[in-house]
Amino acid sequence: MRKVLVVDSGHRTETDLLSTELAELGLASITTSVEAAEAVLDMMDLPSAVFMNMPGRPEGLEPLRRLAATLRGSDRTAGVPIIEWTREAALSVGGVSALLKAAIGPQALHAPET
Repeated sequence: MRKVLVVDSGHRTETDLLSTELAELGLASITTSVEAAEAVLDMMDLPSAVFMNMPGRPEGLEPLRRLAATLRGSDRTAGVPIIEWTREAALSVGGVSALLKAAIGPQALHAPET
């Protein structure tokens, strides 16, 4: 796996744990706001996964959850894991690599670059 899309609410902090973990795993990622996500998907090759970077507060959750549901039901993203990521969930399951392995399988971090 080499390319992933990260969708967030558009409000980013200087220390983005998800982007940092993806980079440490050697994964290329594109981060976009929920409003621009579908346009970005139209312009890029099909990603290996889409991470919905859920905010730690209730504001902004609903648009991300609606987009996640849309992408899960779309032919355009058929077979692409749509992962709702929160810092707390990632820490409880062992980080991004554990989420990827659970969503995609053990080959998640070892697939050839596309």
